[in-house]
Amino acid sequence: MGAGGKQTQAAPAGPQVIEQAWQINGKLYDLEKFSHMHPGGKRAIENAACHPNGEYFVESYHPDADVVYDQIEKYEVSGDVKLVKPIADEFKSQIDYTFEKDGWYRKMKKVAIQAVRGKAKNRNQKPKKTNLRGDDIYVAVDILHLCVLAMCTLLLWAGSWKAAIAVGVLRGACIMRIAHVASHSSLSVNPDLNMALYYASMIFAGTAPEIWSRKHVVRHHVNTNEDVLDEDRMEPIKCIFKGADWFDYHKNQHIYVWPFYVHVVMAWSFSDLILNASRATAGCAGYKPMQIAANYATLLTHMLITYVMPIYLCGWWGVFLVEINTLLTSTVFGFEFIVNHEIEGCDIYEESKGKKVDWGLYQAISSADFHPGEGAGAWFFNQLTGGLNLQICHHLFPGIHYRHYPELNKVIYEHMEKAGHPATRSDTVVSAVTNHYQFLKNCSEKYCKQE
Repeated sequence: MGAGGKQTQAAPAGPQVIEQAWQINGKLYDLEKFSHMHPGGKRAIENAACHPNGEYFVESYHPDADVVYDQIEKYEVSGDVKLVKPIADEFKSQIDYTFEKDGWYRKMKKVAIQAVRGKAKNRNQKPKKTNLRGDDIYVAVDILHLCVLAMCTLLLWAGSWKAAIAVGVLRGACIMRIAHVASHSSLSVNPDLNMALYYASMIFAGTAPEIWSRKHVVRHHVNTNEDVLDEDRMEPIKCIFKGADWFDYHKNQHIYVWPFYVHVVMAWSFSDLILNASRATAGCAGYKPMQIAANYATLLTHMLITYVMPIYLCGWWGVFLVEINTLLTSTVFGFEFIVNHEIEGCDIYEESKGKKVDWGLYQAISSADFHPGEGAGAWFFNQLTGGLNLQICHHLFPGIHYRHYPELNKVIYEHMEKAGHPATRSDTVVSAVTNHYQFLKNCSEKYCKQE
């Protein structure tokens, strides 16, 4: 009641203010409290914050997405909401991806997960309790890998060219089988250990964890081969899309790109240093001060141990050792990632724009495998690359450890055949690299304006 007995109206309540939200299937969720209970750790779920299509992460990282949808239902936000960090609609795909219950991906995933759990049951493990991440043996091997890499780095500082060779090979493998796997939270069931190994391995890898997570885990894995959105495409150094900005020099990209490939890790480190300083946002949510500091700490520590110390301690001989290290790291790592998506038959983005497309089937068609199958060779490349030779499987099941990929791959290939889209694969690394060379050449001839 106001003065004189007159009734007054209460001031209208303002909008609910939320720091950041998760947009999933068009609905907003405040998962901040839930993130602390997330089995994969808080950092894993934060990758999807502010993304316009958070369902991509729910579907691809969880064996049963419907269970997750039920768990987060109580965190849905309704009514008038003000977001401090708005949903990043600029990262919305031009393809209308679907996850229909009777669609290709959902049906294939159900059969594939059952196959893995059935194999575990044969080993007297409870199917529902099957560990889909790395086991204790793999984690121990990865820790030993980092320790040996650190020791070889010290020997490199002493001027050993043999140590430089060892560091180059170990670094290349470290990027793929430790840093990359940990970035997808699939290295260990312990999220804290997973994160610790992620940061430790990134010091040797040469990039920053937060930058890698936004560029690769969020952008590349959600928007594979999509022009502008997928930042793993190395434009404008090379170009593969019809509608992209083609320059005259691109007509020779299949020739000049190879010296860059064998120095890619060095370019990667310095470009990320510039990126961290210049970009206010990357992926969806902007970097927090602690994340910026962590990026700088990782990158500068890497440059100190990889470039500064060998040259400072060994002079011009140190320059030679750095070059050996860079060449081998870039070759071991680089010649694996260049053949994963840029192969004839994987470039389906242009024809998919504006259409409803099963997300999983798009991922499967736009990715390529090399050295699949069984036998010693297939096992070796699966272990060396952390499963990235089975790239199709990795994109469909990024949250599952690569030790399960061979079993999953059998189901994937079978379902791709049934769908009329046989998997794109190369029998050897050499044939994969040859196919990549031909693909770059074909793109130049089709799209680059000839003078």
